[in-house]
Amino acid sequence: MFKTGIDIIRIARIEKSLEKDSFKKAVFTESEIAYSKNAQSFAGIFAAKEAYLKAVGTGINCRLNTIEILHNSSGKPYINGVEKSDVSISHDGEYAVAVVILWE
Repeated sequence: MFKTGIDIIRIARIEKSLEKDSFKKAVFTESEIAYSKNAQSFAGIFAAKEAYLKAVGTGINCRLNTIEILHNSSGKPYINGVEKSDVSISHDGEYAVAVVILWE
């Protein structure tokens, strides 16, 4: 069985939220913060977390910083600790989008 989730977010929304240190700490892990060099990167990771929760089908039932989006050596994103999954993140203009596929 496959489950999919998708999310799109305006990068400016994340950029504004990042002005609050509490937002960054509540949403992102230390590794994600170290990886992200700009609002575009943060927005893509945020969208991936939202897409994952949509694929799982639970809604936001946990702190977002408990879900970790990492990148392998070639830059492909993945969900830390979730083996049967695939993640794709893209950015264009004002938006970041992410798709997550889960399987059993």
